[in-house]
Amino acid sequence: MSLRINQNISALTAHRWLESNDVAMAKSIERLSSGFRINSAADDAAGLVISETLRTQISGLGVAQRNTQDAINMIKTAEKALDEVENQLRNIRDLSLGAANANGNTSLMAANQAQVDKALQAIDRIADQTEFAGLKLLSDATGTNSIESKVFQIGAQSGQTAAFTATGTVFGSVTLTTDMHASALGFIGTVGSYASATSGNAYAAIADAGTEDFHVVWERADGTTDIIDLTITNSSGGAWDIDGATDAINAELVAAGYDDLLEASNDGTNISIGVVDRMENLGEQSTASVVTVYSNPSAAGTGSGFGFAGASDAGTTTTSGLTLVADPADYTTILDTIDNAMAMVEGLRVSLGAFQKNTLESNLASLGVTRENLSASESGIRDTDMASEMVNFTRAQILMQAGQSMMSQANQSPQSILQMLRA
Repeated sequence: MSLRINQNISALTAHRWLESNDVAMAKSIERLSSGFRINSAADDAAGLVISETLRTQISGLGVAQRNTQDAINMIKTAEKALDEVENQLRNIRDLSLGAANANGNTSLMAANQAQVDKALQAIDRIADQTEFAGLKLLSDATGTNSIESKVFQIGAQSGQTAAFTATGTVFGSVTLTTDMHASALGFIGTVGSYASATSGNAYAAIADAGTEDFHVVWERADGTTDIIDLTITNSSGGAWDIDGATDAINAELVAAGYDDLLEASNDGTNISIGVVDRMENLGEQSTASVVTVYSNPSAAGTGSGFGFAGASDAGTTTTSGLTLVADPADYTTILDTIDNAMAMVEGLRVSLGAFQKNTLESNLASLGVTRENLSASESGIRDTDMASEMVNFTRAQILMQAGQSMMSQANQSPQSILQMLRA
């Protein structure tokens, strides 16, 4: 037997194994505590790279799922608005059928016409106000203020997009549009022949007292248009001057709820209808809006009322409208117009529904499966197998205890030398 006191090799060996077992036990504790097999690149460098790549894909798929759901909700919003437009069209059709049977009953005709006018206004309001997250969906056919050509990022990679398109598609006998204003659906009513105020055609007050019709067209920057018909009556008993006419028109605009139009004018309070020494062209008053005022050309410079001096007849101005007539034979055209409008709405609803079901909902289901499988792969690489790791932990724990015991035994071996020295 060889005994040494300067180098206790047995103790060094026991210490080396004790350190190794301590490292193994620390790794097991880290993996069991975190639930991850890979907690740093040192644990598995190649596995870490693959795991991080999968994590990026999984995260992107999660965003794509949310984007797709947002797109579905946008489509649902537009489709529900179209459902209400169709209800209004159905109501207009019923009123037209009732008017066709009026047989000269002017009271019934007037009542039905009033309801038709309100229904058309409701359709225009739906077209102007249907929005999703600040985006207008049914205001025009260009894609600027409509759902047309809206691009949805429905994948985790660039280029994985889908866009809704319907404008120009033929559905039955109609060509679809995403502009749901009544005029775009074929309901056109005339408001008469008017002269317009343009640069060089200043508004002029006529000396005689009287009543004048004005037709105000307000084109907003967002593409929506309001058409305001005003009838201004001079009840002062004397001639109406420029200021009086302007004030009266402004008052009528306020009464009609168009305060914001006045706020869009150059001085913030008055629309200043084309007065020579104040403003000649209303289109110059605001970069955000274009306001055109039309006046009856018969009053332009002569006769009673007010007009635009030197203005020429701008032709017949049209707006949304449907006029119920007394002759039942004319209802063939009226009902055809309504049926075509309903076909337009139905065709757009069909296009929206097909896009929602076949593109968005199908994509959402596919994303869910893909994300699930990628998550399973990432889990297999990175997550701890708890049962297997518990075996490793128990082994390391036992070896730690054995190592500590052997370390103690190795440290006691040199004590035998003292026995020899005493002897």
